[in-house]
Amino acid sequence: MNWIKTTIAAGLISLPLISWAQFTTSPQSYDSQQSTLLYHQMGEKNAPHLLLLGGGPGFSSWNLEPIQQQFADLGWQVTLMDMRGIGENRDALSPQQNSVTTWVEDIEQLRQTLNTERVTLVGHSWGALMAMLYARQHPDKVRHMMLLNPVDPEKSGMQALTESIHQRNLKELNQGWDDDSAWDNEVKPMSSAEQLEQMTLKQITQVLPTYFYDYQQGQAYSKQFTPSDFDIELNVNTWKAYDANPITFEQINQWRFPIEFVECEQDPLMPYNLNAMQPNMKFASVTILQKCGHFPWIEQPDAFNQVLQKLSKSALSSSL
Repeated sequence: MNWIKTTIAAGLISLPLISWAQFTTSPQSYDSQQSTLLYHQMGEKNAPHLLLLGGGPGFSSWNLEPIQQQFADLGWQVTLMDMRGIGENRDALSPQQNSVTTWVEDIEQLRQTLNTERVTLVGHSWGALMAMLYARQHPDKVRHMMLLNPVDPEKSGMQALTESIHQRNLKELNQGWDDDSAWDNEVKPMSSAEQLEQMTLKQITQVLPTYFYDYQQGQAYSKQFTPSDFDIELNVNTWKAYDANPITFEQINQWRFPIEFVECEQDPLMPYNLNAMQPNMKFASVTILQKCGHFPWIEQPDAFNQVLQKLSKSALSSSL
């Protein structure tokens, strides 16, 4: 159990913990690699295209709808989707498929379906890495990139993550997230599926609040999610797939499009991710928000929206 808890903690750096059934817009579909995938759009049809990529890995993406709506209001046609194997598209990933390479090609097929030459990519947490993975494979198809609360390519921000979660729960609850008392189950027979469901729910309730500056706000936010919002096996396997072929700064520095960095001072990934990335790559801008953790659109919506307005204006000018 300790190995499982530690492994999953290392993977929960995006936590857009959501329920796949809760997109508020009607889905559209496209075909990719012998599967039909669903996606959701907001904004005018003739507006420039922006792809919004969620995190986890292994979480659905409907909790990013506030960001999707904000960009749509700012003049974009914004596409948001669950990646193959997650949420609405959870049945489209076979055990034989490498999630990372499959997702990259699904994004490329989506770009072709949208009939746009180049796209602006906005990625949150793992989604920022996903944006960079796509750009590594298709650099000429990216116009602009915005990294929101990103995982750095070398995962420096994750090295102290498990201890950070543990210490935060000790402070707030007098109980570490990996204490036996946090994981004891009722003494009753359970199937393996029930055990996995219970473990997943505890991942949500024990970990998600530690990603908030306001711990109580994080506790309240976590109550809307269920075990169906997170695929543990996909999370672990995707990190293994990434580690087998990680992004390098040498690859990043070959790109010729602007890259924006947006973070929160109190994000558990800080300052490690910025310290790893800023000396090794050129950012068009770096913005650090205060009094928020990993979900600035929840904790500091006004300040976050002002940042998006500024970045959107810059990106729209480069899309003309």
